[in-house]
Amino acid sequence: MRRPGLVRIVAAVVAFYGCVYGVRAQMRRADLPRREPAVAAVQAPVGPLPGEGEERDPPQPAMCGPFPAFAMLPESLWPLAPQIMRPGTREWRTIVVHHSAGTAGNAAVFDRMHREENGWVNGLGYHFVVGNGNGSPAGAVEVGGRWIQQIQGAHAGAKATEYNEHGIGICVVGNYETGDFPEEVYPGLRDLVVWLARRYDIPPERILPHREVRGEPTECPGGRFPLERLRDDVRAAAR
Repeated sequence: MRRPGLVRIVAAVVAFYGCVYGVRAQMRRADLPRREPAVAAVQAPVGPLPGEGEERDPPQPAMCGPFPAFAMLPESLWPLAPQIMRPGTREWRTIVVHHSAGTAGNAAVFDRMHREENGWVNGLGYHFVVGNGNGSPAGAVEVGGRWIQQIQGAHAGAKATEYNEHGIGICVVGNYETGDFPEEVYPGLRDLVVWLARRYDIPPERILPHREVRGEPTECPGGRFPLERLRDDVRAAAR
């Protein structure tokens, strides 16, 4: 007779390796050449930092063992996983935050402007855009082509080479020198910055406002941008 305990052990081992190799197969398929969209967007819910919840598509990675990069991805950003989780082909040292200085816009609008007015062949100078509800949903995260391709940004200014080459550029639509930062926008920005900081080991003090890196006068991202709040949330997530 077969021992019930032994059967359970064998079944568990088979299930474990099936899970691991299934995930690896998905990762290999993700590396195959394919046409990526210029931008992809998802809106983060208003509320506290996401915790454990019911499984969604894609499944919660903790079920298949330790995959730190995916496991740290906030649930609100799971729909963007194929675009946001890129191979580690570039050294990211800082996160540079911006505002658009206009009241409306989205990644597609800025991409067209950067191509047509600035003459940038790679288009959108930022790696990410967060909407304010006027052009895209409030708190919606849009992933730019420069992030998908893992190439340098064009967001910090011509004199700020280091921050273009190794700084992740995030633009929040709006003018936060003259207007208050909308609370409904903050969760999307927070979820994105917390994950990037943890994923690339960027400390809170390296989350920088554009005005500190440009090398030329600018108020960007405005005096009402919640920079210290953002840094505090990154610190809290690192504990």
